[in-house]
Amino acid sequence: MNLAEQTAAFAPAYDEQYNRLKAAGVQFLHSHMVDMSGGFRSKITPLKLSASGDALNGILYCVSHGDGQPIGDTAFSAAIANDGNGYPNIQAVADPASIRQHGWRRDTASVIANGYMLDGSPCPVDPRHVLAQTDARLRKLGYTAKVALEYEFGIFHADHALMQKGRYRELQPWGHSLVNYDLVRSGDYQDLVSEFMRRMESLGIGVASFVTEYGYGMYEFALTPKPAVEAADDAMRAKLHLRELCAERGLVATFMTRFQPPGKESACGAHHHISLWQGDVPVLAAGVNALSPVGQQFLAGLLHRMRETHVMFRPTINSYRRFDRGAWSPQDVSWGYENRTAAIRTITTPSASACRFEHRVPGADVNPYLTLAAMLAAGAEGIEKALIPPAAQPGAAIGPGAVPLQSTLAAAVEDFAASDFCAEAFGTAFRSHYADSRRNEIAAFDTWAAQHITEFEWQRYFV
Repeated sequence: MNLAEQTAAFAPAYDEQYNRLKAAGVQFLHSHMVDMSGGFRSKITPLKLSASGDALNGILYCVSHGDGQPIGDTAFSAAIANDGNGYPNIQAVADPASIRQHGWRRDTASVIANGYMLDGSPCPVDPRHVLAQTDARLRKLGYTAKVALEYEFGIFHADHALMQKGRYRELQPWGHSLVNYDLVRSGDYQDLVSEFMRRMESLGIGVASFVTEYGYGMYEFALTPKPAVEAADDAMRAKLHLRELCAERGLVATFMTRFQPPGKESACGAHHHISLWQGDVPVLAAGVNALSPVGQQFLAGLLHRMRETHVMFRPTINSYRRFDRGAWSPQDVSWGYENRTAAIRTITTPSASACRFEHRVPGADVNPYLTLAAMLAAGAEGIEKALIPPAAQPGAAIGPGAVPLQSTLAAAVEDFAASDFCAEAFGTAFRSHYADSRRNEIAAFDTWAAQHITEFEWQRYFV
């Protein structure tokens, strides 16, 4: 739909939702839009829902990670916002289906907006639009994807003086041990977890589990399955409100992929669990350790396009610190039944309704709209072309002829930028824009590195 058609379709829901929220005591609205880095950019307003849309600063699709820390590159130039066009506003349209009243702050609700260009067309670089169009492609084939995301992350005691100076490595991890699945890592652990679950329940977000992970300050939550766009919405909200809850308690949460040196403790993954359905019928399984024809085709698509879309699963410099198959973070295009060392772990038990693919490549620093878009587009192509997957790998040994994944951000982004599949699946405008956003990350790191003499140099060359 174009802007006029979409706002007209939403208008009755706006009136209904506004009246409902007003009667429930809501006074304030948090309006979120999704940036390239997988974060919400948000504003707080008095409660309002505009049937004509709202202004949206197009440069918010061009902001750098950390808003330019530590070198000041707050944004990258792109077709949507640059010196030549004067950084114009575009339009934002709130999705009424995404409106939620906050159970822990009853005077506040939130909504997620989609971007539209001034000519009324959907914004081609809006990650939520990109996911919606790939989800529609799969639905046209007669299948619905259900997705559950799980995130590993770190929690530290906040020290704002250190944080303002960028001295994050000096922060102290929350909890006195590094034990997995521990209920008494700290005295207030269970209280924080139960409060997080209550808040998520008030937003309609199911938390399947919350555990301590291996490593000081390491934790994980897993969300319950939803259709693709709603699953990504849930993931974004869960991350935001966990950070909010931590901040209220003098803590700070991080979703950077690795904050411990490689080889020490765990890194932060974000495994994606995806299943396919026709109505209420699951369609992936054909028994224990056996896939249906459509399950094989979808899996073959995931594998076939994994290298071209790899940058969407490992989008930052830090992502590649987690690159270690021995630590169950895949280094090659691979799959296996219940094989946690492969890129795709295929789970067929205990029942057909539980059958799913666990994509183990993404880290906690991903944009979930884009990782899910990559998975749905690749899987849909697998069904369309009736692709056949290679043989399953039974264990940790890398199979003969295995295709390696790129080990650097630079290599991954150039393969993405040259991919005809990515241009077709996500649009040429998005392909160019996202490649530029990743090149900006590389340039930022290179600029920073050029300004510093490393510890390697001091220890190797001083004497």
